[in-house]
Amino acid sequence: MPEDLQKIIRGVRNGDHAAFRILVTMYRQPTYRLAFRILGNEEEARDAVQECFIKIWQKVGSFDPSREFIPWMYRILVNTATDRLRKIHRHTMVPIDLVIRKLEALQQNDATTPADNHDLAILIKGLADMLPEKQKLVFILRDIEGMSSEEVELITELNETSVKSNLYHARRKVREQLLRILEKERTIK
Repeated sequence: MPEDLQKIIRGVRNGDHAAFRILVTMYRQPTYRLAFRILGNEEEARDAVQECFIKIWQKVGSFDPSREFIPWMYRILVNTATDRLRKIHRHTMVPIDLVIRKLEALQQNDATTPADNHDLAILIKGLADMLPEKQKLVFILRDIEGMSSEEVELITELNETSVKSNLYHARRKVREQLLRILEKERTIK
């Protein structure tokens, strides 16, 4: 853990509100990005991040300073976002017509522009939303957020085999859905 972060964490553990504000400022955006990817809703993501930082303030005394802070923080965020997702009983479904339009647009272009890449990212995120909870979480952390397998293991508290298995199945399901959509799109033309 960087020395500056250690100093901030010590301050937060000692009840220093200024240190906590610094911590929130440092990690507000990355935590929001992850919460949004899990929840798919801006307002819910903002609420999850706020709730996460409240929990960090309340639980920082139980944080073991000999361990990494970031995975601990993300674990709290993931649990918070997952709990919110369960409470609202919402699994965002992407309408097939929207998916087909996005694919048609991507096929007409060569997917080299930032807008095309953004559309493809939206499509993949939509497909990830349909995955079972653990697969979705591992897929988002590993393939969308670009975290290492070790970081994913720390955040999800899954062992290496479970992370690899969930990632394999998630990738397979996303790939299968993309192929089905492409096939359906071809039969429509």
